[in-house]
Amino acid sequence: MSLLNQVSRALCLPIVAALMLGSASSAATYRIKPGDTLSGIAVRAGVTVAQLRAANPALRDANSVQAGRVLTLPGRVLPATRYRVKAGENLTVIAQRVGLTLTQLVRANPKYAGGKPVWVGAIIQIPARTVAARTGTAATVRPAAIRVNPVSPASSGAWLWPVAGYRTVSSDYGSRVLDGVREMHYGIDIVAPTGTLVRAARSGRVLESRPDFDRGWGWTVVLEHPDGWITRYAHLSANLARQGEVVTRGQPIGRVGNTGRSTGPHLHFGTYLRWSPRDPLSLY
Repeated sequence: MSLLNQVSRALCLPIVAALMLGSASSAATYRIKPGDTLSGIAVRAGVTVAQLRAANPALRDANSVQAGRVLTLPGRVLPATRYRVKAGENLTVIAQRVGLTLTQLVRANPKYAGGKPVWVGAIIQIPARTVAARTGTAATVRPAAIRVNPVSPASSGAWLWPVAGYRTVSSDYGSRVLDGVREMHYGIDIVAPTGTLVRAARSGRVLESRPDFDRGWGWTVVLEHPDGWITRYAHLSANLARQGEVVTRGQPIGRVGNTGRSTGPHLHFGTYLRWSPRDPLSLY
């Protein structure tokens, strides 16, 4: 091999490796705004306060942050999951959507190596990966359990967060774009691993407990509460409550899943007052 070829090969190998393994760094930066707090920045970025402190040694002993300062936001570690292929998608599109390179996605799904086609409805394995932290207003994550609505019938503190230990909201209440179509999202999506217990936010009677694939909910449980409130728990992997059953606040009623019109394991949590949709986060 000539010296020129050796030098060329030495320069290209790191580039090829980076393309195969994805971005070498999934860190991002964020300039602190007036009113920001460490916990608020961490929630919007999808990381923990401990991870934020570890990426910014100067913050390890700090309880407040200074506006104008630039922080390093560490990458978010996402768990392995499964994805159902939709019309018009191929492996390249799916890889971009979930934050992987095509090589990484094919490595996790070797039966599609060599350019073999993937069909609509096929289940693709999405490996665990690290993706860049969310920054600024692009984030759809909001901190949960931040306030109690003083005029709500729930002001007594009766509302329980339905998925213990998981506070990341991947899709907020309100208008959003999904699969290229703008729609109204009447609830919030709480990210949690498949099989995580889902608990009744309040005591009530099971109005529905069934597979509702026609409307995209997948396996779903709907509870009717005594004061006109109704809660929906959708995309479940298992229903643990029967229609007509009376359940108590905190009772397990299902398990987090990825059924129906869903792009990954999460709980769709909807709240309604006499069937008029309300933002669930306004009740905490």
